[in-house]
Amino acid sequence: MSKIIAISNQKGGVAKTTTCMSLGAGLAELGQRVLVVDLDSQANLTVAAGLDDEALAWSIADLLAAEGDTPAEAAEAVICPTAMAGLKILPADLRLAGTERLLYDKPDYEFRLAEILSRWENVYDIILLDCPPSLGAITLMALTAARYVVAPVQCEYYAARGLNRLLDIVGAVKDRTNPDLRIFLLATLYDQRNKICREILGRLQTHFSDTMLKTVIGIDTRLRESPIAGVPVLLYAPSTRASRHYRALAQEIMVKTADHRPA
Repeated sequence: MSKIIAISNQKGGVAKTTTCMSLGAGLAELGQRVLVVDLDSQANLTVAAGLDDEALAWSIADLLAAEGDTPAEAAEAVICPTAMAGLKILPADLRLAGTERLLYDKPDYEFRLAEILSRWENVYDIILLDCPPSLGAITLMALTAARYVVAPVQCEYYAARGLNRLLDIVGAVKDRTNPDLRIFLLATLYDQRNKICREILGRLQTHFSDTMLKTVIGIDTRLRESPIAGVPVLLYAPSTRASRHYRALAQEIMVKTADHRPA
């Protein structure tokens, strides 16, 4: 059964999409069959995979909006390859914003994404969910479907301060729809030359020692360039610091989830 991992934080600009794509590529390098799912109507993950979100015939919006089970052929048509062997994407487009507004009226909408992903539970080893920068219906669906949450946290004051809100939401999801959900915190956009970055990283590691991942993702301009090229940074600049960091993260995630059992 697939390990489903949500990449989530309600604050924008903390490297959620970068982490989803780069971690997915790192896991694929390790021989895992990986599916990344774009759950943001901005479709940044879709564009980073080299796809034109405005030219898509199908997207995750179609699956979420469908009544009942989606025909198998339609579901398979949504999934697209990427430049990375072993890494595929379920893309998004702007229609996802409208779909989210309609979800609240559907009973038990929190479980809709889990139902959709269940058709691929024996096809992919790992499914990564790139959540939008909000705590709305789509994020709640992702947290309900996932067994793990990786929350990227930028090493700056406001990003760290917003952690309590995310932790509250994760706690509420555990109470209501997903008691087995487990969260990991990931320090991102770290600049070791910056005193504030160093101080905040130290505080995070002290206060959240049980959930903080050891891997720290540093600032690297190649992470901004690779989406323009439409390929993961591990292909775009395989020898850079960013690629080394995300390979280390992939290794750590494999260890952290090694005891995975179906929820």
